[in-house]
Amino acid sequence: MKPKLITVLVVAVIVAAGLWLTSEDKNQDAVDYPNTKLAGEVALSLPDGPKQKALQSDQVPPDFYIIKENQTQDNQVEQPDQQISTLSELKGKYVFINFWNTWCPPCQEEMPDLNKLYLNYGRKNVEFLFINIASQEKSVDDVETFLMNNNYSTPVYLDRRGEVAGAYGVPGVPSTVIIDPQGQVVYAAGGPITYDSAESLLGF
Repeated sequence: MKPKLITVLVVAVIVAAGLWLTSEDKNQDAVDYPNTKLAGEVALSLPDGPKQKALQSDQVPPDFYIIKENQTQDNQVEQPDQQISTLSELKGKYVFINFWNTWCPPCQEEMPDLNKLYLNYGRKNVEFLFINIASQEKSVDDVETFLMNNNYSTPVYLDRRGEVAGAYGVPGVPSTVIIDPQGQVVYAAGGPITYDSAESLLGF
């Protein structure tokens, strides 16, 4: 076989192998991504909830529905598509609520810290509710795309009408509310919150 032909064949094999490995890496990355589906929605008990001034510490927070989409796949046991609970039913644990939007630069800046906070304490005595004010988004698809592109695991709930944000008097995004196990507000403020600050407020 001519040397030039051998060289061409060798190069072709190397290129093909490289493309195959690259494809494998991409597939592996896709498999390793955490679940980035939206966790569900939040809503007030009334279609048009009352708006109020921003929450203060020691207040009892307005109650709302948490409509959680079932993310598990179990062929053996039939499970409901949604699980509906209320904020008041979470009494006995800390509740970390963060109101945010994808287009908000301060929200984008704090999200890595909050994602880390969730990964470290999501299985502790804390319920995390990352509430996207969907009424201020161009499309709900933008929310899922934002989570997937940034590889975030945070459980995001859609406030489709902005009614929960209104009931909480959210002054702007981002805004964070932390509720203690007794059901009292211990922190409520607009602006980014750091990992260390949030960690200390949650008693860790």
